[in-house]
Amino acid sequence: MNIGFIGFGEAAYNISLGLYEEGVRGIRATDTMLDHPIRGQQIKERAEEAHVELVASTPELAEWAEIVFAAVPSAFTLDVCAAVEGSLGPEKLYADVSASTARVKEVVWDAIKATGVLFVDAAMLGPLPTYRHKVPILASGNGAEAFRDALSPYGMKIDLAGEKPGAASAIKLIRSIYMKGTAALMVEMLRTADAYGVTDQVVSSVAATMDGTPFIPTLNRLVTGTAIHCARRASELKGSVELVEEAGLDPEIVLAAKHIHETFEPYNFADRNAVHKIADWTEVIAALREPPGEG
Repeated sequence: MNIGFIGFGEAAYNISLGLYEEGVRGIRATDTMLDHPIRGQQIKERAEEAHVELVASTPELAEWAEIVFAAVPSAFTLDVCAAVEGSLGPEKLYADVSASTARVKEVVWDAIKATGVLFVDAAMLGPLPTYRHKVPILASGNGAEAFRDALSPYGMKIDLAGEKPGAASAIKLIRSIYMKGTAALMVEMLRTADAYGVTDQVVSSVAATMDGTPFIPTLNRLVTGTAIHCARRASELKGSVELVEEAGLDPEIVLAAKHIHETFEPYNFADRNAVHKIADWTEVIAALREPPGEG
């Protein structure tokens, strides 16, 4: 099985390391930074460590490989697609693991589907240095099942997200709203706590509230509670905004939270809940699909 990586950055390096440990040999890669005085040297050292052969030409690599990984920054996804289109065919798998949007993955598929290639929109959902080739991957597209079947025997963890190109990337980027948003929220909380000298107390208090509760019950509690008590909580967040500003910090996340609470107010969720108890988050999100007053 010929595996080729277009772009030998963090993803290609770590996956190659893991696959080599599983017994895969002969992986090849190319990278536009090969001749860069600093980055090029790092690429060559990593390729040697992972037992990967470096080649100079992207079309040459695509001609040779049976599984072609497009592992470049999202800004270059369409450039790579254009470069390899003439080298693709029904006998190949083309897996785009870039962090491009769902729409970009759809554009890639539209550009190459006439070749008959099996296309995979592959979204990686974990830290590569930790998991290497076993990083959880969501795969969609007409080649997703073949991709899973080809690489699962080598320890890769691939779940299917349907045949629609872009579905896997949509899940990844929507998930990032929570994962990266939570991280940003934590930083804003900790910087403000630090400014007031109350970090230990704040962390302990939040931990006491959050520890030991599974995600789904927490999701239901926070979303339904936000809907029902949005006006009072928006007012409380106004005070939080002022507190952050008084510490000389920028309350970006708190302002966004205050705004979201305020957008709930016209829906009168408190009245809805008095008539019919809101059971879980799905009822709140369903109501938000319609303009206020039309639910």
